[in-house]
Amino acid sequence: MQPSSAPPGKLIVAHPDRKAQRALVRLVGATLCPVEVVADVDALIAAVDAQTIVVVDATLARAVPTLRDRAARAWIAVPGEGLAPADAETIDVLLTAGWTHVVAHPMPILAEELLATVQKLIRGDAFGLEKYMAWGAEVRSYMLDDTRDRDAAVNELAKDVIAVGLPDRVGSMVSVIADELIANALYAAPVDGAGKRFRAAEPREQARTLAGRDVVTVRWATDARYLAIEVRDRWGSLDPSTTGARLAAGGKQNPTQSEGGMGLPLAYACCNQFVIGVAPSVMTEVITLLDVRYKPTELGRSASFHTFVGTMEGQG
Repeated sequence: MQPSSAPPGKLIVAHPDRKAQRALVRLVGATLCPVEVVADVDALIAAVDAQTIVVVDATLARAVPTLRDRAARAWIAVPGEGLAPADAETIDVLLTAGWTHVVAHPMPILAEELLATVQKLIRGDAFGLEKYMAWGAEVRSYMLDDTRDRDAAVNELAKDVIAVGLPDRVGSMVSVIADELIANALYAAPVDGAGKRFRAAEPREQARTLAGRDVVTVRWATDARYLAIEVRDRWGSLDPSTTGARLAAGGKQNPTQSEGGMGLPLAYACCNQFVIGVAPSVMTEVITLLDVRYKPTELGRSASFHTFVGTMEGQG
């Protein structure tokens, strides 16, 4: 019997603390991808190449935020010691600098989130909330037939969340997140041939049948760890390279220049993980994760952020 081959490329763990190095290597080693450990920025720069996935201490990343401009498959910043969340200012600095993978939370969330992120990158499989759920979690979905279905979909989702035993506080967060993500998909996602968001100023009370590329799909699931909400549009027009900076700014940019105004920043502020998947000109998927195990005060002040660019090959 021949053993399965290791995934292509390598992983680098860049961290100054030996204990943290060992913990991170155990985590990412589960991918069976070769792992190399370095302790400082100079050694990291010497080791990285275009096929490398880099897991780097957020303190090192903040000291040299332009690291992520170097060619690599992905740069992932993680909390320094693994036992405390990354501070909100560090998250903002990294998002503003264009980092597309920033983990905000400590163990055990760090372990779950980091492994899911690395596996998605290695396998090139960017889409679907199932990757964040435990096996067996039931996924429910809603498809909007008309723009006026937005309120009904939000209310139904919030009602279903409360029905599975989650507290009213979570239901309220779900309502805000779903409403903003659906609005973004309905009004900010559509673009014309020149890239203009031609529905951005459309009256929100105006009826519009949703067919073809205008179809919006909402899915959700919970596994008693996370509550995941996924919203998909069929335009694939979101620019993942600029979204992080918009979220860090809290939507304070000029509304005429932003993709959806305050919608995405508000959804980001209400969740614990914010995940974007884009198949350019085909689909945008936004997944928000709420950790239902902990009180909000026990988690990081800022949400984690991840963006993936992929194709729809193999997607249902």
